[in-house]
Amino acid sequence: MIRSRMYAIRAAIHRLKRRSPDTQVFVRTGTTREHKRGELKYYLLASDWLAYQITEVIREMFGADPDVVVLDTWDMSGSLRVVARDKEGRPKTYGGDFFRARLVSSDRSLQASSAGHVTDHCNGTYTVQFPLYWVGGVLIKIQLVHPSEAVKVLQRVRTIPNKRVFHCSFVDENINATYTKQCFSSANPSLPPNQQCDFSKGEVNGTWVCERPEKLPCSAISKCRWAPGNSRTKTLSLVSNDEEKKLFQKPYLEAELEVDLKQPILVVLEAELSSQEQLPPCTWDKSSALGYWSAKVWRSSVCNVRAFAKEDVQRCMANKTLYMQGDSTLRQWSQRLQKVVPLYYNKTTMDSTALLGGDNNQWNISVRYRFHHFPVQGGAWIYFNDFSYTADVLDSIRGGPNTVVVLGLWAHFTAEPLDMIRSRMYAIRAAIHRLKRRSPDTQVFVRTGTTREHTRGKIEFYLLNSDWLAYQITEVIREVFRADPDVVVLDTWDMSVCQPGKDGIHPDQTMVDSQLNRLLSHICPN
Repeated sequence: MIRSRMYAIRAAIHRLKRRSPDTQVFVRTGTTREHKRGELKYYLLASDWLAYQITEVIREMFGADPDVVVLDTWDMSGSLRVVARDKEGRPKTYGGDFFRARLVSSDRSLQASSAGHVTDHCNGTYTVQFPLYWVGGVLIKIQLVHPSEAVKVLQRVRTIPNKRVFHCSFVDENINATYTKQCFSSANPSLPPNQQCDFSKGEVNGTWVCERPEKLPCSAISKCRWAPGNSRTKTLSLVSNDEEKKLFQKPYLEAELEVDLKQPILVVLEAELSSQEQLPPCTWDKSSALGYWSAKVWRSSVCNVRAFAKEDVQRCMANKTLYMQGDSTLRQWSQRLQKVVPLYYNKTTMDSTALLGGDNNQWNISVRYRFHHFPVQGGAWIYFNDFSYTADVLDSIRGGPNTVVVLGLWAHFTAEPLDMIRSRMYAIRAAIHRLKRRSPDTQVFVRTGTTREHTRGKIEFYLLNSDWLAYQITEVIREVFRADPDVVVLDTWDMSVCQPGKDGIHPDQTMVDSQLNRLLSHICPN
């Protein structure tokens, strides 16, 4: 009842914000309460456990909603206040700082950690809330990833299109000659139409424009690649002010905050937490994103995320075809399944999408993986015509109860204006809806981004790949697919913020296995 009521309220809030974007909207959660005379009937009707479940619904529904500020009043002892200061040490009067918060067990044998959720009050103060998932001593870790001044630079640079430099080759097969031309991931008004080869596809919101070779048709396009050196030099030139460059260096960059605690924190939970087996199955409206790490395994606080052994994976995936399209972070999933199931590739009978997936004839399992369309940030030359837009691939899938689709597009879009990934996602969503109309039983999943490493701490790597940029894409994915009954969003952001291993665009096997456990728990919830 409360969940459906809240969905209606959220829709009304969105309509209100479309009419009046400056309207401020707050939703508060529940609190603990008294229980009169300790009588049983009061606990059956108004137990704190019942109230906490409603608080969890409100958090789940509005936690990542940019139109709403959640005033979480449940456990103020699980929160703290952060006051931001400028370089002179004066309290700031504006928000916009980008923090990363974690709660970590002080007992190393537990190996427990969870992500804190930061609320920006837009006045220089922030509330960091930590859900409490385990008993024992804890340490609070808060990192100022970027101050608001650096975020403003990232925002400005992001809006500039065509920062990255791409080249494509055009081949004259008659004389065996190759001509290399520059290409652009956004429209280039300075290039006259008669000097363009426009490979854009409006119906999927995809743009790719190249300089036209003088003596060859556009159809002669062959291979394309990203020019990393030229791209980084061009991007770095967009920040010429020394004061701005300092913002991406210590002590302003990734500064660990000192949390001044009068005494060690010991978490004592009055009620025993539910075990994974006691939680409900993972369905589209029960996100496995909320939870914590324990002994290098991700444990959801909302639904039953199981640890899948090899035999469990085989039984879950039996008679199923799994289509994956996205970047190399999703390729890790297909390669892990290739090893665990195992899957086999036969180059004489299978196309290239099986190369990083394959078949298992014993269990009748098929996995197919393909990279998303350009922009692709790779240094190697790759055949342009080998790539298909995700919306087109979705339109080619027949679907059915034994068909699973998993999409993961984010890492190659951090350097692009945010509208590029947003418009691409809206086209993908429309294609998903067409697929679900054809085959309602098809399961579709969209995953979000994660934190990553930043090579050698160079400024240009932050300008192109900062975690703030990746988080904005995660917010777009949440926005586009929020409350969409045709899609399960596998939100992997929090689990990367507090992961036991090191940050990496390609995380370790612990992370990949827990991500796959979440996927498989949705595919096979029972």
